[in-house]
Amino acid sequence: MGFSNRFSLIKQLTITGFKLRYRGSVLGYFWSLLNPLLLLLTLYIVFALFMKINIPNYPLYLLIGILTWNFLSEGTVMSINSMVSNRELIRKMKFPTQSIIISSCVASFVVFLINLLIFFLLMVILKVNIYFTAVVLPFYLIELFMLVLGLSLFLSALYVRYKDVIHIWNFFLLLGFWITPIVYSTDLVPFEYLRFYMLNPLARIIVDMRGALLDNFIPTLKNIFITTIISILTFVVGYVFFKKSSKRFAEEI
Repeated sequence: MGFSNRFSLIKQLTITGFKLRYRGSVLGYFWSLLNPLLLLLTLYIVFALFMKINIPNYPLYLLIGILTWNFLSEGTVMSINSMVSNRELIRKMKFPTQSIIISSCVASFVVFLINLLIFFLLMVILKVNIYFTAVVLPFYLIELFMLVLGLSLFLSALYVRYKDVIHIWNFFLLLGFWITPIVYSTDLVPFEYLRFYMLNPLARIIVDMRGALLDNFIPTLKNIFITTIISILTFVVGYVFFKKSSKRFAEEI
């Protein structure tokens, strides 16, 4: 299958996924915005009002973490579920099955980008400075997409053989939310553990995005290099594992 055909397939699968995703829903896409905003409100009340966390522009600080986390969570879970919803297609047709996973991640990424526009709108409404460092945001978005796509490919391939994967992953998502700097700053992490804590690639990306958007800060080239390498390796490992496993999908799914 040529590149143009693969692109058309991914595009069609993405559009179909969007239609199925919001079919029968009154609010449609707005649920994708309403859910993180409700979570933002809840976390803000608990951590800012009750626990008195003092971080400048905390609502925006929270929101960028929530939106980024939601993309990873939603992208990976939707990718795993897409293997089930497209079971008959995988069994009966010969095509690059990774297109299913890519389309699921693209659909989640589009929602993430739309929500990111809302984030910028809130910055304007709240009269928060938009720094020149925001120009590096596309680079961080590429890192993020590669990370989520790599995880999605790996987990989806693993799920075909081991159905417990979805339950294990949901547990890790619950745990990961609290060991990723979404509601708190990395300043709260003890220095002796910080090196291990920052092995979490999503933590690095969230910190970098906040730095560019809210703090007029860009990390050192060394830190950028480490994050990029982790994202690339995650994608490569996920893609290779998926390709090798795909030979058995029709029989095992």
